[in-house]
Order: sequence, then structure tokens, then C-alpha cells
Amino acid sequence: MELFYINSQEFLHTHDLDFLKSYLEGRSFKSEKRLVEFALGRFLVKTAAEKFYGIKDTAIVINNSKPEFEHGGLHFSITHSARVVMAVFDKNPCGIDLEVMKPRDFKSLSARYDKCLTTAEEFYSFWTELEAGIKLQMPVRGKFTRRFQDKFMLTVVSSEAISSPPSCTNLPVS
Repeated sequence: MELFYINSQEFLHTHDLDFLKSYLEGRSFKSEKRLVEFALGRFLVKTAAEKFYGIKDTAIVINNSKPEFEHGGLHFSITHSARVVMAVFDKNPCGIDLEVMKPRDFKSLSARYDKCLTTAEEFYSFWTELEAGIKLQMPVRGKFTRRFQDKFMLTVVSSEAISSPPSCTNLPVS
């Protein structure tokens, strides 16, 4: 299992929106922010698949509301929060979520889920696991949760046990 991420602000300093538009796969977006998140997620997945896994055909299809490589072989999941776009790759089905840990009324929020979560760490660990599990679309058998760059909470889930923490690579923007 491996994680790759990219800072959208740094990326947009070296690439223009026209470059990203080639990754839209025929979709249109009402906001530039959503366009960048979607296209940069696809760029990240396709670039990492080519460079690190040697996958030549990175065509993506949607199956059960989840993106996957048309020709299979490798599973991935995409998340974005603030200026970070991140993807996880694994041989097994996986899901990922990343959230900025903002101050909130954690007691009220956690009551909605019949939980007693009083700190940012507790709440965002719960929340990112919930969101990553939704992306997995099957029972969670493996989970990895940690803080990322101090202000984010990151959770990766898998259909199989996760034996060691995933590696994490900042994809160069050039």
C-alpha cells in the first residue's frame, strides 16, 4: 500500500488550468476549485500509476460510483482537503479520507452518530474512517490512521489487513 500526494497551490504555480482540463474526462464543473480537485486527482492517479507501477493504460472508468482502472490490476482511492490531493494504491480494494482538523463543537457532532468524541483527534479519526469506509464499499478489515502535516487527519482502509504503515510520497510537480 502506497500513498501519493500533491499540493494544488504548488502545482498551479507551474501548470495552468488548460493543462488540467485534459484530465476532466468530459466533465464540467461550476467552480474552479472543484475542477482543480477533480482534475488534479486524476492527474495524480494516472501519473503515479505510470511512474511507480509501470501501468501504460491508465484509462479510468466508474464502477458502482467508484473510479477504477479500466483494465484492473491495481486499486486506488482519491481524497482532497484544503490544498492537498492524495491517492492510495493497493493490490486490494481500499478507501482514503483526509480532513483538515478545524475547531468544531465535537460533542454535538459526535452525538449525531451516538458517539462520545470530545477532541479534534477523536472526532476526525472517527470521521475519516467513516468516509474512507464509504469509499471502500465493503467491510473494513484493515485501517491506518494518523495525523498528516500536523493539521490533517488521514485514514486509509482496506478490504484486507494492513500489515505495515503505507509509504507516503510527495509527487514532484514539475
